[in-house]
Amino acid sequence: MTLTRYGLITTSMLFLLAASPAYAGQPFAALAKDHKTIGVQVKIQNFTANDAQQIKASGFGFVRFGVWTNSLGTPSYQQQISEAFAAAKTADLPVLMTVRSTKPLTSTTTSSESDLDTAGEAFARSVISLDNVYRTQLVAIEIWNEPDLPKYWPTQDFEVTFVPFMNAVCSGLQKRDTSTPLIGFGFAKAPVQGSKATVALNKIINDHPKCLSAVSYHPYGMSSAQISDAQAFILDNFHLPGVISEWGVPSLSSIGGTTGQASRITQFISDSKKLNIPLTSIYEWKNSDSGSNDRERSFGILSSDGTSKPAGIAVKSLLKSH
Repeated sequence: MTLTRYGLITTSMLFLLAASPAYAGQPFAALAKDHKTIGVQVKIQNFTANDAQQIKASGFGFVRFGVWTNSLGTPSYQQQISEAFAAAKTADLPVLMTVRSTKPLTSTTTSSESDLDTAGEAFARSVISLDNVYRTQLVAIEIWNEPDLPKYWPTQDFEVTFVPFMNAVCSGLQKRDTSTPLIGFGFAKAPVQGSKATVALNKIINDHPKCLSAVSYHPYGMSSAQISDAQAFILDNFHLPGVISEWGVPSLSSIGGTTGQASRITQFISDSKKLNIPLTSIYEWKNSDSGSNDRERSFGILSSDGTSKPAGIAVKSLLKSH
């Protein structure tokens, strides 16, 4: 990833930042106190109180983890979620909770609009239930993760099924009694002119202008200039701030191993602060032994056994100095 130009804000970006009330203050109240807008992703199945204490000590402001609605009926999974929130609480770390389903939303291969409406209403009820239980610990609730990739949108036909489902979700979420910010939709690719993410967002925000507090995306592989332009595009087109709910770099030999990883992550964090991105989550806290290849197993700033990599040391030095 080319990061040398990341800190150069375009003229349009400067104008939009000055003109937009979304940037007048921190849109995430849980982060406003300490202005710690950089968080890190963890996995609930192995996230412990000790991890939480180390994450806090490293200077991170929050943790991000996922919750799958199709598993909520399982008591053991409910316990896993509860334990993850309890671990975060021991270090006073707020949580960015990303909610999605890992199974198709409808039982048929061709989803009718009524089927998607029903699925959206059910999904909204699950989100409201989670919000009611954990509201005091939440930075925000992120609705979905990378729906623009077939792997993470198991209902298929994103261009056909996503908008009706999310319109039903947004309608259902109007019944919330809380003010927890909602962000969406964790796009794998930043919205750009004419992209399927942009087309979907235009339709959903037009019908439900108060549904989202921010647009989230994952700028893997994007240059610094592209990220800057994406922030300006999101603000200009959707009148919402852009946030980065996932970005990371593996410690592969092709990018300089663990030293190269450390250099790129610290540069990325420094520049995201210069751009005043209100929320950025790094992927991820520990290496994942369950990854399918070396790349997927090496994104952690710590080794899987908790041993610090150069990235962990460098990030702590950077974040603690701010």
